Order: sequence, then structure tokens, then C-alpha cells
Amino acid sequence: MHDLHEEPDLPEAVAAGRRAAAAARLVVAGLANTTADAATLAESADALERLADALAPHTPATRWDRPEHRYEAHPLIGPSNPLAPPMRVERHGQEAVGTVTFGHLYEGPKGHVHGGFVAAMFDIICISAASVAQVAGLTGTLTVRYRARTPLFREIRYEARVEEVRARTAIVSGRSFLEGTLLAEAEGIFVRVAGSP
Repeated sequence: MHDLHEEPDLPEAVAAGRRAAAAARLVVAGLANTTADAATLAESADALERLADALAPHTPATRWDRPEHRYEAHPLIGPSNPLAPPMRVERHGQEAVGTVTFGHLYEGPKGHVHGGFVAAMFDIICISAASVAQVAGLTGTLTVRYRARTPLFREIRYEARVEEVRARTAIVSGRSFLEGTLLAEAEGIFVRVAGSP
């Protein structure tokens, strides 16, 4: 088993970045569904603008310029990216397993996750399985079949396994569950591209 989040000795800057991202998630969650009055929101905006000004000189145009930060800033599972759903991924042999609890930031239908985020997590878990087969380049296709709505505030389990490996591609299947109840299924083709990171 390999837990992609299991890093006992984080560099000080990475640990501080993860703490700041966690705080930012709380701020974003508060702003996304707030009943605050105009004065409170104006005060919050002033504070956030000051923070934005302080961080602006330290923001590269792309995360790829810093190899050690590519995972940290990943848009879907980066622990230092406050927009990323809090998904944990583990690899078990030829399979990948992920768990995630979606908060209201990811709400589509009332009380349930927007289907785009359900699909995005399939992309992550399926490409994690494809990486076991050394075919973790780019997503060629991803088909998702929604069997039931995915609820907010409940731990969702994603599973993916490699079904077939060809010269430059891997066919991967995935499923998501809530306590054993099937929520969605996916199938993807992942392509190894020359020069891809």
C-alpha cells in the first residue's frame, strides 16, 4: 500500500503552505454560502486584498516550474491548493483507492455533489491506477455513468483498476461507493505521451 499523502517529515515551507491552504478553504467555504452583512464582507475583503498583495510577488505563473511543488499545488488533490477537494489516494498493487468527503463548495443538486466533481475525482483515481502500469500520461477519454446522487458531508470511496495495457495506453475502470452502495462507474483510456511529465 502506498498513501500519496503519507509524508512524515514535511519541509517547513510545505507544512506552512498546507496550514495556510486549510485556512483558505475555511474562508472560501464561508464566502461561498454566507449570510454575513455588507460591513462584515467589506472588512473581509479588505483583509483578503492585503493577503493577496503580500502573496502576489511569490506566485509563479505555473506549478510546473517547481518540480517539488507539482503535487502540492495540484488542482484536484493538492494539499496546498485550497480549491482541491480533500481526497486521499492510496495504491494497492494494481488498484487505486481514494476517499473524499465533499463539503458545500462542491454542491450541485440540493445536498449532493455536482456531477463535474464526481467525474473529476474519477479522473484522479483512474490515472492513479494507470500510473501503476506506467501509463500515467494524459486522459484520452473518460466516461462516467451516474447510478445515484453523491451526497455531501459523507465519506465517498473511489476504486479503480487497470483492465488492459496496450503499447501506449491503459484502459481503467472505476467505481464510487457510499458505505457499499454504488454511486457511479467510470471507464477511461489513459495515454502515455512522449515528453509528458
